[in-house]
Amino acid sequence: MKRRTLLAGLGAGGLSPGFGFSRARGAPGDQGATLDGRGTAADRERVGDRSTGTLLAGTQYATPVVTVDGPRDGPTVVVVGGLHGDERVGYRTAERVAAGDVAAGRLVVVPRANRPAIEANTREGVGGDLNRQFTPGEAPATELARAVWRVVAEADPDAVVDLHRSTGIYGVHRGSVGQAIFPTVTGEATAYAADAAAYANETEVPWYMPVHEYRRANRLDGSAPLLAHKVAADLGVAGYIVETTNYLVALDTQVDWEFAVAEHLLRAHGLVRPDDGTEADGAGASGEGNGTGGSGGAGE
Repeated sequence: MKRRTLLAGLGAGGLSPGFGFSRARGAPGDQGATLDGRGTAADRERVGDRSTGTLLAGTQYATPVVTVDGPRDGPTVVVVGGLHGDERVGYRTAERVAAGDVAAGRLVVVPRANRPAIEANTREGVGGDLNRQFTPGEAPATELARAVWRVVAEADPDAVVDLHRSTGIYGVHRGSVGQAIFPTVTGEATAYAADAAAYANETEVPWYMPVHEYRRANRLDGSAPLLAHKVAADLGVAGYIVETTNYLVALDTQVDWEFAVAEHLLRAHGLVRPDDGTEADGAGASGEGNGTGGSGGAGE
């Protein structure tokens, strides 16, 4: 898909176009301007444009929405972090993803989706578990869930990545889902999830921690009230829940691992970063070779 027009017309309950919206970089034609201290406007031709809006501005839920447009057309990928406020790796990784530039495509990031829960350092916020408010085929159950969904849907994404943390390891600790990537049944998600797991295991997870290797977990078919399930059922595009464990892993390392997975998924869908060597469409997904299926559901 081509790069989309910036989210517009969300109005009440969404991204307020006139309130809390700012351009984080110089406008086209400002040839002598600096861009956040990172160069002149000539650099814009290489890295594109960045803007920040506010979700539910003026409310207790107010939180940034970052949009990064590359100078060349490409896919749109939405990344969400912080649906659960006590999962620091999720929102810290999302912020790191949002900080990068884009050479081709559009990146839309809601780094801290559940601000009240994050501030309280609790899984649930106002209205309960935010990631249980996205029933497929229905309007989301709470004001915040509706606003998050509006950002996702109106971005017209090619893929959606939802970042989380677990206290155990999938297939090792009963009921735990850490070190797992849960793809939707839609698009190329299954193959790309397996490929991302293999990539993170090769580049991030130490050889002496084999139990911490990522796995492609069971697929999400749109049958549960989770954000990724709703993406599959209502949008019909690829979606992912990425779960990284905090079991014997420091927070900074969790972020490094989850960032590697997220970035690989972005590139698999064709989003290009300025430092990428090529603009190949997809990341050479290797099928389901690293996957395991049917061993429990995505618990986040």
